[in-house]
Amino acid sequence: MFNSFSRIDKNTLKIAIPLIISNITIPLVGFVDNVMMGHLGSMVYLGAIGVGSIIISYILFSFGFIKSLTTGFVSQHTGSNNTKELLLSLSHFLLISSFISFLIIFFRDQIIIFSLNFMNASSEVNINSKIYLDYRIWSIPAIFLRDILIGYYIGVQKIKAAIIISITVNLLNIILDYYFIYILNYSIEGVAIASLISEYSVVFFILYAIKNENIFKNTNLKIHEIFDWLMIKKKVLVNMNMFLRSFILMTIFIYFMKVGASYGDSVLAANAILLNFFFLFSYGIDGFAHSSEVLVGNSIGKKNNVLLKQSIYSTGKFSVILASIYFIIFNVFDLLIIQFVTDLEVIHTIVLSNITYLYLIFISATVAFWLDGVFIGSLKVTLLRNIMIISGILFFIVETILLQGNNDNLWISFLVFFTARSMLLGIALHYHMKHNRFITK
Repeated sequence: MFNSFSRIDKNTLKIAIPLIISNITIPLVGFVDNVMMGHLGSMVYLGAIGVGSIIISYILFSFGFIKSLTTGFVSQHTGSNNTKELLLSLSHFLLISSFISFLIIFFRDQIIIFSLNFMNASSEVNINSKIYLDYRIWSIPAIFLRDILIGYYIGVQKIKAAIIISITVNLLNIILDYYFIYILNYSIEGVAIASLISEYSVVFFILYAIKNENIFKNTNLKIHEIFDWLMIKKKVLVNMNMFLRSFILMTIFIYFMKVGASYGDSVLAANAILLNFFFLFSYGIDGFAHSSEVLVGNSIGKKNNVLLKQSIYSTGKFSVILASIYFIIFNVFDLLIIQFVTDLEVIHTIVLSNITYLYLIFISATVAFWLDGVFIGSLKVTLLRNIMIISGILFFIVETILLQGNNDNLWISFLVFFTARSMLLGIALHYHMKHNRFITK
């Protein structure tokens, strides 16, 4: 069957399949966290992990574009065979992420207190969430370093290295989860400490890359080139557009959790489980989004319009296939998966009553995830920002004005948001393809 694929299909799968396997380990950690907490006999722990994780995710997703933009810039510089510009881009992303890390760590107490007050969960959930966040927030600088390194490896199509880093960090996290909770009898702080230790293991991979990657050994940069404020300003502007896009996305996620929390700890815990299922889906589809970033960026670097169209079609086709596989697996095994996560019957009932919305999101969000990769690879970040603003406004209009009042309507608003993003990005793709707006001669 593999032999029947076109060359571009094989390239797509060569990049995407390892990344899907690697990416899945990221939400799998959250899934394991839920399993660990879900069998400790209290929905408070599930709710606390849900709140703590969404706050950390809010910070990380707001700046999660760092990996994607690293991939986008690196793939274009690789396509044009410009190693010096590639290394300068890495240096600039390192400077930007270091500054962001400093601000987050310096204002960590204010960030944690404000976030927990905003979430408005029960006092028991907040106490446990704060324990989690007090440890977990220190891992953010390491996560930024990991994202830059993985973004580089994806951009130069050294996918095996990116996989090894991701799987090692996340597998270590899962092992330490078990050790701290079941061997040392820690509670929620064990989950946070496990994440903190595992994230900083990326330092060993960075040292290895500096020693062994030719680009770091054979390309010399002068200090004034690294601190070229015009070039940094250009990347900051690109980053700001992507920051606003990611900020809006995660504002919707955190608002979703806040409203769910207002319906009680049981609804909060159920929504946390469903969101983890969603993240398992989204990180899987992101494998083809990353393929899009690499192949589209490389095509634009080479100014090859035929290759560009083939790359877009191929990554889109496989995104739909993978989404269908997710849909079938969850449809068949949903009850078994939920029972594995927690033995609390009340949570089973709430999850099952809302899981249909998750299936609809699997269908509606696929195009959005795929085209995110296409437009990031082509560095059309202003377009991505504008579509996110429109879709975000639509979410809040539907949730706060048209459908306010219960958890079902909250999920419907979530579904409308992803449907709107997919439709608008699809329209944008058609326009750019029709008018040849991706490659400028």
